[in-house]
Amino acid sequence: MDAFSVARNLASIALFLVTSESLAATVAADQPSDITLVSALLPGSRSVQVGATATVFGTMINASTDTIGTACSVQPATDVPATFLYQTTDPATNALTGTANAPVAIGPGVAQSFLLAFTPSAAFAPTQIAFSFSCTNATPAVTIAGVNTLLLSASTTPTPDLIALGATASNDGIVDIPGSSGVGAFAVATANVGAASTITASANTGSATLPLTITTCQTVPTTGACMAAPSVSVATTVNAGDTPTFAIFVQGSGVVPFQPATNRIFVQFQDAGGAIRGSTSVAVQTQ
Repeated sequence: MDAFSVARNLASIALFLVTSESLAATVAADQPSDITLVSALLPGSRSVQVGATATVFGTMINASTDTIGTACSVQPATDVPATFLYQTTDPATNALTGTANAPVAIGPGVAQSFLLAFTPSAAFAPTQIAFSFSCTNATPAVTIAGVNTLLLSASTTPTPDLIALGATASNDGIVDIPGSSGVGAFAVATANVGAASTITASANTGSATLPLTITTCQTVPTTGACMAAPSVSVATTVNAGDTPTFAIFVQGSGVVPFQPATNRIFVQFQDAGGAIRGSTSVAVQTQ
């Protein structure tokens, strides 16, 4: 299965996560004739060879109740040596619609999905790409690392390229910890559409300091059972086409408020050279 097909299969889940998580993460009142835009994309990282095309799916929501977003488009806000294009897709089927790089109108309350594509012209290290999801009559969507950013890299030789997707028990992109000292958990599925490599999986809270202890294990895909005791990181050989799965356990030692724009758990997959070749994230809170 190629990278486009894998990303396309994840897009329907992305639409749900965009609606439930990004709207919660962006706190803004919707005044008459005022537009609030929110956005998200999946997968959260891609690693490709120079000249190959990395594709992801993004969604932009016009949260207004009464105003059409005009000339809405998606553009990278971070420079990398790569050409870029975007094109609308049918939210129901994810099939391409319209014309590449053509702005569109987004009605009030409507979620518009897009295919985003980068074709690198030179090698570069994993770089967090921010985007401008914008309309001419609205302020661009707020950038939230792990929700609507892309960790992108390019190499002169084949590299692993793990497309990763987190799934929480509540199916809303939020891992809930019962009480300040409880334990929460979530699962991560991956698909390596790149080259084989030893991959080390681990999880962290990014730039936020949270009262959490996080461990992980590789799981049996059919049962979800850990193959070994959870630890800070787990290394495994991932061949091209492999689809390893993982469980992430989150032990609380204090209160974590619901602030999904900042209080997040990032799961990262590093190759033998230490470069991140896959990532995904979920929000976290204590209850």
